[in-house]
Amino acid sequence: MKRDLILWSTAIAGPAVWFLSFGSRFALVPFACSLQWKPALYVISLVALLVAATSGFVAYRQWRYMGLEPAGEGGGSEPRSRSLAIGGLFLSVASCLLIIAQAIVEISLGACE
Repeated sequence: MKRDLILWSTAIAGPAVWFLSFGSRFALVPFACSLQWKPALYVISLVALLVAATSGFVAYRQWRYMGLEPAGEGGGSEPRSRSLAIGGLFLSVASCLLIIAQAIVEISLGACE
């Protein structure tokens, strides 16, 4: 049960963190624009990137613990757990890439552009 909770958390954490960071940065942009001050946006991006990367690392550790084998087509808990670990890893990597892409835009553009 504990491994299932960890695997589901790693599969959900990356996209959830990206969504929350996207929404919170969107909400803070009017304040950053009016004050011409963007460090809060950078902090949100950094924290979201760290959480998504940690989620991917945990998913990789779980997959490595199960033997780094592909999920396979058999039934049971092992192929399902491997699928969740691989899916959590890829979702976390994709979320990290999205967070980085949005941070590049924040860094390269001014606060009100």
